[in-house]
Parts: sequence; structure tokens; C-alpha cells
Amino acid sequence: MANKEAKLQRAAGKPRKSAVFIEIGNDWIKLVQVDAGSGGVVLSKVRLEPIDADIAIFETISRALKAGKFSSSAVFACLPRQAVNLRLLELPSTDAAEIADMVELQIGRQTPYSRDEILSDYKPLGLTRQGTYTRIMLAIVQRSIVRERFYEIEQAGLGVEHMGVSSEGVLSWFLHRTRSEPQDKDVAVIDVDSFYSQVLVLHRGEVVFTKSILVGAKQLLESREESSEKFMQEVKRAFESCRGDLRDGEIESITLSGAGVHIEGLANELGTALEMPCEEADCLADVSLGKGAGDLGDSRYATASLTALIGMALDSASMEFNFVPDVVRMRKTLLSTAFSSTALASLFMAAMVSASMYAMISYSFKASSLAALSAEVERTQPEIVKVERMLEVIRESTDRQDTRFSVVNLLSAIHGSVPEHVYFETVDIGAEGRTVTLAGTAPARSDIRDFLKKLGDSPLFGEVAEDGNVTMDKDGRFKFRAVAQFEEDE
Repeated sequence: MANKEAKLQRAAGKPRKSAVFIEIGNDWIKLVQVDAGSGGVVLSKVRLEPIDADIAIFETISRALKAGKFSSSAVFACLPRQAVNLRLLELPSTDAAEIADMVELQIGRQTPYSRDEILSDYKPLGLTRQGTYTRIMLAIVQRSIVRERFYEIEQAGLGVEHMGVSSEGVLSWFLHRTRSEPQDKDVAVIDVDSFYSQVLVLHRGEVVFTKSILVGAKQLLESREESSEKFMQEVKRAFESCRGDLRDGEIESITLSGAGVHIEGLANELGTALEMPCEEADCLADVSLGKGAGDLGDSRYATASLTALIGMALDSASMEFNFVPDVVRMRKTLLSTAFSSTALASLFMAAMVSASMYAMISYSFKASSLAALSAEVERTQPEIVKVERMLEVIRESTDRQDTRFSVVNLLSAIHGSVPEHVYFETVDIGAEGRTVTLAGTAPARSDIRDFLKKLGDSPLFGEVAEDGNVTMDKDGRFKFRAVAQFEEDE
């Protein structure tokens, strides 16, 4: 059941720029396309196709769509009144949640079918009894009927956006037609279709009674006298049934619509039988006819009523009944979820592609920068070598100018550090390596250690260390070899 929170009055709406309305009846498939123009609703395309038992309904719809060149815009479907069980109830509450609970309890009492076999919906019509009761219209339809029509229309290539009830369309048409008139009377609307007619009784602009009569234009045209008498009796019974709903009022006039306007003398017979004014009203007078509407005055179409479809087109936003099979609702939900997931995946992929492109551009920029730097290094390499050679010359020149490490000073520092009886065989001064290599003999190992310690304490030398192992010669003296590094400048 549709959610009806805060819907206690019928919503006003505007027709869409372009929409297709379809009704599958007992003998006719009715297709109407309307466009919203500056002067009102334009009936741009109309196709009335008879139902052939040997041809699938979806094939007939497909053929009509192709022949009429209908657009695949918003599609509104309409269930015939005779296929729907409509009940008008007064519920002792004005709270939307409480009303919904009360309706749930009423559904089982209003139909012989089980809950699994039906779909239901309702619409609030207004407040009654000093504002303490809410009048609602409850609609119940067999699930199989809705499912069948949905699949036939979808197989023909149309996506159904909304599936309402013809009574809402007839009511919408009548309210649109009388919008400039005061709604202070009790009136009846009788819309005649091919195989049935529907009666709506309005009290001050609100529906208080509705009934389907199984007498239509075909019976009235084929057996006028017999069918007309039955028709009048059914209408009288309907009026008698609604007397209590009129709050001591009386129906003051009848509006005859649909195929009834094409049946000569029917309005006069109704007025005479019921002793009240009865006027004919053609729904096509409330819309402009486009070139694609064809000749709707053709006698072949005299038994078909377009009132419900025209009413839906005039105010599609006021169509509150909407029957959608559970499987269709689930499919739409899944498609919506899939679309959302696809959109999210597309955004993720776009982000990944953007990141990849950024990485490629960044890599390309860095590669080109590296290539440019390499080319610059290669170009300046000869100059770099030349500068390094010049720096080496400067360093050597500076070292030679440093008198601290002159040969005299070095030998003086070495001599001052040599213990008694320590003799040198080799003194090699490496100016480039800034080292002094000493080789000689000493009478004892302690003399070698003292020499190396004193040499290390000299301000001219930094690290001093033995180079190789100490050995003993044939004279019993210890042979040694040591390397002393020049003291580095601070």
C-alpha cells in the first residue's frame, strides 16, 4: 500500500510537457499522447485499437505505437473501473499513521480474496463530522490483473511510470471542467464506455459514492429499449444507495460523458427517468486536437470513452492511486541500486584514470627534466674536469706554501721523538699523501711504543700507527715500520 502520510487533500498538479496514457479495456486498447502547450493540453496523437482474441495484446499495442509514431516518454496506465473494487469509508481519525492502520484492518472485510491475491491503495478525500473523521477512497484490485497489464505494456516497449484507476481520471476531468463554477451542489457524473458505465456522485466537489454499471454503449446501441431500461434502473439504484452519504441533500443534476454523448436521446431519457437536468459533456472539448489525433468522430469509435485518459492528462499529478506489482517494484529498486553502483564504479574508474594520467604526466615531466640535466652535465663535463684540475693545483700550491710541513720541520719533529738507541733505515716523506713512513730497529718493544707515542703527541702529526708486524733481526734488535699522518688543518 502506498504511503499516504500528510495526504488529506487532493494535490493539484500540472500536465507534463509530453506523456502517453494507455487503457486496456475489454474490447479497446486506448492510446493517447498529450503535449502541454501555451493554450492548455494538446491531444497530439490518439489510437483506438480493437482487441482481437487471435492477436496478443502487446502486439496490438506495438502496432498502434508504430502506426501512431508515439514517443517513449512518461507512460501512465489506467485500470478500467469494472476491474477495481472501490469503497468509500469514513474513519474516526485525522492522523495519517492511524488511518493507515485502520485501512489495513478494513481491506480484508471489503474483498473475498486473500491478501496474497490483491493489491490495494487509498486516497484521503477530506474531513467530515466537524473535522473528526476522515473520508477515504479505498481501491482493491486482483494482483493478476495488474501484473498482466504491466507485462503486456512492457512487452510492447513502454515503461509504465504510473498505473491508476479510470475513476480518478473521470473525476479529474469533471473538476477541471467545472473549476470556475461554485462547488456547493450535489451532482452526478455518468461516464459511458463500451461494455460498462461508471457513476460518480459528488457532494460539494468531493466524491461520496461510486459504482460500476454493467451496461455500456454497445448494449445501448444494439438493443436500445431493453438495455436503456436496465441502464435507468441501475442508475436509480445507485442514487438510492448514496442518499445517506449526501447528508440529507439531493442530487440536483447529471453530467453524461464518454460514449453517452454519441447515443442520441440518452441524456433526455436519463433526465426524464430521474426527474432532474441531464447535460451532455464531451471530454474532447477540454483539449486541443493535434494533427495526429485523427477523426475521433468516426462511427467506429462511438462506443469508446476517452474521459478517463483525458482527465489523467489534464492533471496527472492528482492521480494518487498507483498499483505496481511487487516484482516490478523490486526490479526497479534493483535497477536503481545497480545504476548507483555503476555510477560509483564509474567515478572510481574516472579517479583511477585521472591518477594514472597524473602519474604518467609527472613521470614524463621528470624523465624530460632528467634528460635535460644529463645533457647539461655532459655538455659541462669538460669544464668540470678543467676546474677540478685547477683546484688540485691550488691545493698542492697551498700545501707547499705551508712551512709547518717542510722537510726540516718534519725531521726535527721526528728527531725530537726518537728514544736512545732507536735507528732508522728509511724515512720516506710523502707530500701528496701527507704521510711519513718510518722503518728502523729498536733494542726493545717498549722503545718502539714510546717513539710512536711521542711522535703522535707532536703538533705536526695526527694518527701514528705500526705498519705490519714487529720482527727480530740476527742481532737481536726489533725491526719495525710505522706510518704517521700529517695533522689536518682546523
